[in-house]
Amino acid sequence: MERNITTGQEKQNTGIRILSSNALKVIACICMLIDHVGLVLMYNKWYMRAVGRLAFPIFAFLIVQGAAHTSNIRKYILRLAVFALISEIPFDLAIHDRLWYLGAQNIFFTLTAGLFVIYCMESRGPLGRWRGEIALATALLAEFLRFDYGMAGVGVIVVFYWCDKDSRAELPTGADSAVKLSYFSLRQNIEVVIISALTYILCLGMRQLYALLALIPINMYNGERGRWNLKYVFYMFYPAHLLIIWFIWIIWKK
Repeated sequence: MERNITTGQEKQNTGIRILSSNALKVIACICMLIDHVGLVLMYNKWYMRAVGRLAFPIFAFLIVQGAAHTSNIRKYILRLAVFALISEIPFDLAIHDRLWYLGAQNIFFTLTAGLFVIYCMESRGPLGRWRGEIALATALLAEFLRFDYGMAGVGVIVVFYWCDKDSRAELPTGADSAVKLSYFSLRQNIEVVIISALTYILCLGMRQLYALLALIPINMYNGERGRWNLKYVFYMFYPAHLLIIWFIWIIWKK
């Protein structure tokens, strides 16, 4: 009887788990593409920008999942930082029509900052002892240097990290994958909505609240990578699509 009850709870927790991390990345990339096309080529069409708001929360969630499963988080941070540098010129050309613009930095910088905060929070050394101060300093630095989404972006990554850590801490010993994939519980979803909504409103404005719809695909995550290892394909998509949009814009202007 006890076995049947546990199985029922597991089924209740699993929900619809049909999206791998690759599928989530595809959704985020499509939303991001629509956003940038709407901004650059369609003169800031609001409905295309609204779709684009879903991209960052999905990327933030996947950064947390990547941190939990990577074999070397320091190499992960370095990899993101390298692609942040690679992507900066394409970002400046596409979004600001300049070869170099210090007034805004691309999203890879934000993801790198958020992953660094996670690394500090997980550290058992000196960085771990100062994790709160480092997290605040990193968020303020992201705001000062004008990383995309600024301190709000770092804050959203931290919120996902806290919820993920809370989910893992509540797991019973020997829990199977069905229970482990209960991202997120109703309480955690409410927490994400409230904290993220306040963060977005205070730091970025009301128009960013479309981002909360990203919780729908996030809660469909099945914990799997997908059939192929497309890590670098997704990394390269960011600077590549920005360059393509910029080339189209140059031709469009002529």
